[in-house]
Amino acid sequence: EELVRRKLPVYWGINTRVTDILRDEALLPLWRAAGLVHISLGTEAAAQMNLDRFRKQTTIEQNKRAIELIKKHGMVAEAQFIMGLENETPETIEETYRYVLDWKPDMANWNMYTPWPFAELFEELGDKVEVRDYSKYNFVTPIMKPEAMDREDVLKGVLRNYARFYMRKAFLEYPFIKDPFKRRYMLGCLRAFMQTTITRRFYDLGRVHMRGTQLEIDLGFDESRVLTPEQIAEMKRRKEMQAAPGLDPEEIKLQAENPLNVPLNIPVNEAASSTQSVS
Repeated sequence: EELVRRKLPVYWGINTRVTDILRDEALLPLWRAAGLVHISLGTEAAAQMNLDRFRKQTTIEQNKRAIELIKKHGMVAEAQFIMGLENETPETIEETYRYVLDWKPDMANWNMYTPWPFAELFEELGDKVEVRDYSKYNFVTPIMKPEAMDREDVLKGVLRNYARFYMRKAFLEYPFIKDPFKRRYMLGCLRAFMQTTITRRFYDLGRVHMRGTQLEIDLGFDESRVLTPEQIAEMKRRKEMQAAPGLDPEEIKLQAENPLNVPLNIPVNEAASSTQSVS
């Protein structure tokens, strides 16, 4: 209200939850009047199964409704998706694209699931997280290996979604937005997207190469930080020991979750360098 009263030329954006938009629907005109122009929503997953898994407490229909409300009040609606869980398939990747066509957000991002150590889902996934190269825990590298596809194919599917979505926006939507401010804003975002794509900084495109007509991807994992089948089996064995009498359950649990003995209580950038001395 103070921003509106003082008529300050301030423009800003937020990341928020779908439930917040639905709860505060009556406040959306005030938010826009106060300079809010861009709202990024954690829609997270197209499949209700994964929405429930992330404790989102929302439905697919609510995601669509929140995006409609944001756009109705002249703000940019951005949908965020989490990809690359162990249940990912080519069909679920395609499903997220079908949903953005249906929901019609102004922007969309597909981020790779990054299983931070000690997070609840990290513990739940356990031995399914075999990559412990924390320098690659960057939201654009597929850490999980889905049961039905390779990591490289997950990344290819996500990049295909980006290409289709923003090509469609560039030619069929952004140039024809009636609101002059929003049109300039979206075209500016598109230029930034194209620049980072050309320089191969977007989504770490430097690791993607064409060999003939085939797309090849080098994920660049430090192989000494990727669990072997033997280490995974040892993790399972240690977990089975947790209930054994006379043993410290917390110590066994820690060893089971960190079989490479990588320090987990330090920032990621430090962890990446610390792992160099671990064999």
